[in-house]
Amino acid sequence: MKHHDDAHKYYYPVEGRGDGAIGGAAAFIAIILVPAALYAAWNTVASWISALFS
Repeated sequence: MKHHDDAHKYYYPVEGRGDGAIGGAAAFIAIILVPAALYAAWNTVASWISALFS
């Protein structure tokens, strides 16, 4: 039983490799979407201010 407990530290099942894929994809999407959302929000605010003073 002790040998089995030690062995699991070095065993990475194929099924488990996909577990981090969702987090990785979410992080990748966030890296793309967060700046895009900030850019869109800034353009919205800037155009609103421009329309307000024109």
